[in-house]
Amino acid sequence: MQTIEYIETLNIRSSDLNPRKTFDDDSINELSKSIVEVGILQPIILRASKYKKGVESYELVCGERRWRAAKVAELKTVPAIIRELKDQEALDLMITENLQRKDVSPLEEAEAFQNLITHRKYDIPTLVTRFGKTESYIRHRVKLNDLIPNFKTLLQNEVIGIGHALEICKLQEKDQGELYKDKFSEDDRSRSWWNCPTVKTLKGNIETAFTLKLQDAPFSADDTTIDKKAGACITCPKNTASNLILFPDSPSTGVCLDRVCFKKKSDIHFDRELKRIQEEEPGIVLAYPNYTYGEAEKKLKDLKKKGIEALEISWNSGWSEVNEPELPEKPVESDFEPEEYKEALSEYEGEMVDYENELKEYQEKVNSGSVRKAFMLVGRDEGKFIYIEPNGKSKSTSNTSGEVDLTKQQIEELQAKIKRDEELNFEKLYNAAKTMLNDSAYKNNTDPLTEKEWIASYVIMMKRASMDLNEEIFDKDSRSYVKNELRFPAAYRLTDSQKNKVFRSWMINELETSSPNYLISESKSLIEIAMEKFPDQLTQVELELQGKFLKRKEKTEKLIADLNAKSKKK
Repeated sequence: MQTIEYIETLNIRSSDLNPRKTFDDDSINELSKSIVEVGILQPIILRASKYKKGVESYELVCGERRWRAAKVAELKTVPAIIRELKDQEALDLMITENLQRKDVSPLEEAEAFQNLITHRKYDIPTLVTRFGKTESYIRHRVKLNDLIPNFKTLLQNEVIGIGHALEICKLQEKDQGELYKDKFSEDDRSRSWWNCPTVKTLKGNIETAFTLKLQDAPFSADDTTIDKKAGACITCPKNTASNLILFPDSPSTGVCLDRVCFKKKSDIHFDRELKRIQEEEPGIVLAYPNYTYGEAEKKLKDLKKKGIEALEISWNSGWSEVNEPELPEKPVESDFEPEEYKEALSEYEGEMVDYENELKEYQEKVNSGSVRKAFMLVGRDEGKFIYIEPNGKSKSTSNTSGEVDLTKQQIEELQAKIKRDEELNFEKLYNAAKTMLNDSAYKNNTDPLTEKEWIASYVIMMKRASMDLNEEIFDKDSRSYVKNELRFPAAYRLTDSQKNKVFRSWMINELETSSPNYLISESKSLIEIAMEKFPDQLTQVELELQGKFLKRKEKTEKLIADLNAKSKKK
């Protein structure tokens, strides 16, 4: 049985081993008043220390608040239990006592658990058994030790809550520094408009800026065809979900740790989807946000140069994104203290009510056809499908009530798409022919001109014919003047070989155009020459292009018919 002794207060010293370094003066003073009235109800625990000038002194193991309060109350002695303890045993008791305090802070818990792991060689299961906490709770508390000092201070001063800290501590030290500088710096917090973001908002900011969650990837994590060498993300060792021992808090689909591979897969997926949409889904809008800059702006310009017609999604352009509401994350009870959990649960229940109402409204919009499906070319949602709807500034086709008639508008867009698709098809055929005829072997060919070549020449020459000749060939309203006197005398000085070379080079240069659908006669002439000279190659190109065009045309016309039928029912 342990004996309680009364030890002189001045012969007791604080222990350097004690992990608790800070004590609240107000709390000590309040405790000292209680001690004056009722005394010390629970003895402190000491261990013998070295003699000092012939007087035995003692080192505090447990009860430093009581000892400090006793000194404030000017007690000469305090009740104590003396134990023989080694350093490791004393440290174990100190940490355990700190963890059992009602006012222990999350950071003190974090440090205490880490001390037991580091100095006492405890593991997580042992801590679970000893302190009656869940494994998740202890892992989260230990993870708080990874907070950078700035965030530890904010947590200690209750600027941020435990929920914020648990999200922030998952970041690397560098990323925490960037987050602090961007959202929580002293300059920011000194501004009148600053408010601590909610945990949900903070989590969204972190996911957007610092993590690559596979559930948010534009491609499917189980797709093995995007990059056959890399394979599917769900089995990749660089996916945190593949190693839950190192990443116990990983979402079910995981977080990608290889940004280069993630970017490569995203690019491959984007190119594949864009091509598929153009070939198979003409009703989908190609879109981009209004905040493009840097690489996104450059990519958008390059796509437009390739003939991609895109719609800006912004209030001023008349179109706004319709966001699917995000399911709130239910708090895990083991991650919180009882009072913290009640507060988090109450907030979650309110968020769920809002979510269900927003989801119902969203589904009604999608099912009613009042929104359009769009594929994002650049920006945060690059490579993803979203829904858009007209807003008050839309210049789109309206019905008699002033509301935008999406069905009629879509029909008009699809009809224009057929026309433009036909033009693009012709341009591709023309460019294929031009490439074939630009070969030096053709331009330097000295063989006599063929009938097709002479026809092409006549087309060119008629553009530069005299007014009388134009009137004779066409009519008096088609008169024009072509200055050709400089070319005419030069033609007499050409040898037969030069004539053939110059003629062919001049003819092809004259037939070349970046607008074959506009200069259609020249373009058709060029194509016919190419067909004559390269029948197999160009026929193959033509057949492939025509097959694709007819397939797209059939799908588009079917979509128009369906929309017409839908419009008549309204």
